Amino acid sequence: MSLLHLSPLELPGAPPVARAVAAPVRRRRAPAVVLLVLGVLLTVAPVAGGLFAKAAAGQQLVDAFGPHLTADALDRYDADLTTLRNGAVALDAVYRTEHVEHGRFPGLDEYRRKATAIDGRATGLLGSVRAAQPDYLRVAAIGGFDRIPFLVVIAGLAMAYAGVLLLRGPRRRAGSAVLIAVAASVALIGYPFVSDLPAGSHAGERLQRALAPVMTADAVRQEQEDFVVLVHAVGELDTSFGDVPPTGRARRDLLALVRAWPSVSSDLAGLIGAINDNLANDRALADLDDLTRGVGVSGLVALPWLLVGTGVLASAAASTAVPRRRRERR
Repeated sequence: MSLLHLSPLELPGAPPVARAVAAPVRRRRAPAVVLLVLGVLLTVAPVAGGLFAKAAAGQQLVDAFGPHLTADALDRYDADLTTLRNGAVALDAVYRTEHVEHGRFPGLDEYRRKATAIDGRATGLLGSVRAAQPDYLRVAAIGGFDRIPFLVVIAGLAMAYAGVLLLRGPRRRAGSAVLIAVAASVALIGYPFVSDLPAGSHAGERLQRALAPVMTADAVRQEQEDFVVLVHAVGELDTSFGDVPPTGRARRDLLALVRAWPSVSSDLAGLIGAINDNLANDRALADLDDLTRGVGVSGLVALPWLLVGTGVLASAAASTAVPRRRRERR
């Protein structure tokens, strides 16, 4: 048997198998930084600027005046003023017809001297309150005015978190970071329109201006002094003045004043008390309105558009913050 001798087989060298290398992912730093800065501002500014306290004060003011700005309450105040006017006219008539000596009834003497001024101040107060009613109703319709700072801070925290994730977090979480930022942006943009905040903020500015003349410590002090004068006058009408025998319409009007006084005094005390208790709240609301006065804009009017503008800017930054793969160089 012969052996076959085979010559060695030489194969051409094959190129090495290489895995495809993915293009590197480029983080978009500028939009992420914008989100982070906006988030920090939205978180810090409401606290530093006292927005929580000012918004809460505005809501307390709205809640406190609610019972005094209903149609029934305003009509009742009108009836109270009519009763007081009729009583003052009747008192003058009795003084003249019965020749009542000055000094015999000091409380009534003082009321006669001040009745015109008291009526003028009370009429002005009621006029301011009644004129403010339509704007009050628009402000009250916003509902939850004191929730706005919480919305701003929560949106700010969400944006700051998204910004940090996009800058430093795992790349696989970039999509969720963008979604978080967009959700916060939509909340800021949508809230003003859902709550009708633009119309309500204009009404709030007008409401603050309308009530400004009566929402002062001096005005409250004067109303309280007028109330004391009325208390003394009606007290004498109901006691010692009974010795003076008025007749006819004057008698009816004075008796009507005495009978109505418990209701009238309750109405006056309630309204003056609400004003006095909310002087600090009114000042806080005025401070909120003055936040942007330096640029010639009402803070209340600017508030909804600041929310919308911030939301739009954050949404634009979020939409461009998604990391993109670098193009391969050929």
